[in-house]
Amino acid sequence: MKKLLLAIGFSAFSMAAYAQAVEFVVADANGDGAVTMEEAMAALPSVSSDALAAADTDGDGVLSQPEYEALASQ
Repeated sequence: MKKLLLAIGFSAFSMAAYAQAVEFVVADANGDGAVTMEEAMAALPSVSSDALAAADTDGDGVLSQPEYEALASQ
């Protein structure tokens, strides 16, 4: 019984940490298909501005879905 409770507890903690990343469609508050740096900072408050800038691999000033998802999965 103790092993079962431990397994459930670890699963709950794992799911809570996994759920912290905000999905792209939610982060894209204005629905234009790109996440601005302001939207990204609101969706991922623990991510540094340097990490946000580095995630913009094409340098267009916004994050595409693949760029955002790579950043959110870190």
